Amino acid sequence: MLTFFGSGTKGAIADTADAAIPASVNWVDAFDPTPDELQRLATAMGVRIPSLADLSEIEASSRLSSDGECLFMSMPASTRDADDFPRTTPIGFVLNRERLATIRYAHLSSFEQLARQICGKGELAGGGLGATVSVMEMLIDQLADVLERTADELDSMSRQIFTNGLGHDRSPRQRRTNAVLAKLLRQVGRSGDLASKVSESLLALSRMVPFLGAKTGAKNGSKTAGRVAGEAEGWMTPDLAARLDTVSQDIRSLRDYEEHLAAKTQFLLDALLGLANIEQNNVFRVLTVVSVIGIPPTFFASLYGMNFKSMPELDWHYGYAYGLTVIALSALLPTIWFKVKGWW
Repeated sequence: MLTFFGSGTKGAIADTADAAIPASVNWVDAFDPTPDELQRLATAMGVRIPSLADLSEIEASSRLSSDGECLFMSMPASTRDADDFPRTTPIGFVLNRERLATIRYAHLSSFEQLARQICGKGELAGGGLGATVSVMEMLIDQLADVLERTADELDSMSRQIFTNGLGHDRSPRQRRTNAVLAKLLRQVGRSGDLASKVSESLLALSRMVPFLGAKTGAKNGSKTAGRVAGEAEGWMTPDLAARLDTVSQDIRSLRDYEEHLAAKTQFLLDALLGLANIEQNNVFRVLTVVSVIGIPPTFFASLYGMNFKSMPELDWHYGYAYGLTVIALSALLPTIWFKVKGWW
């Protein structure tokens, strides 16, 4: 499906019946395009449109390339599968001086929502480079929102782990604690996996910015900022250059924040594994105490269970009560000892 957008227009531009793309369009969003739509897009852009296999390549030379007046870029975007688990899907960028084409083969609700948002406000810049910068800003906002939600989830799990505890009742405590630990481990794992996929997207964006042309710092010791002569330097305007520099700064800040979330995720995983070890140690401690308490009663029961003819206790009137009392005391005294020592 092809969706058309133009600079200064609010919402999508209606498609025409002919094969030519309307001249007012400077951004074409191709979602799971058919062969006919790919051919139509290739005719409009003047180059071959990359396939899903081409967009899935991870080499830098495959993700960033040029063919005459057209530039090719690709990046992984995060989405969720049928089991609500994070996964990546590629997004392709094909741009020339007049327009940008984005190619994707998976449904990205946030991408589509933000596309409608920036076009609804008329914030799509003109030309292919302007549309690219607008889309990159849109992607940065989306990735920032994902990291913010991930941070909130990690904070909530951190409070649950370190403040509220994992269980208090005695009888079902172990079963509930195990269930909570397993649930938290899955949640922390998913959050960490999502953050790592955001990191992949940020890495790809950080390579795309200098490919187009980005600020590098002062030249010859002066305070005037210089620029790398990127592939799109001839299409660059002062306004787009400033916006692209802002995108570069946002990417750096988000990558730093993602590293912070990765460290926090690892900390929570270590904490959960530590709690699991504590719970496991508690189980073994209880088993050890019970086994030790059971040794003295077993000894006395075995002692007085021997069928020797000359055992004097067999003739005692209170011999049976005496034996039961000894067995009970032999179990009670170690129990009191363990309680006093705080071992149980």
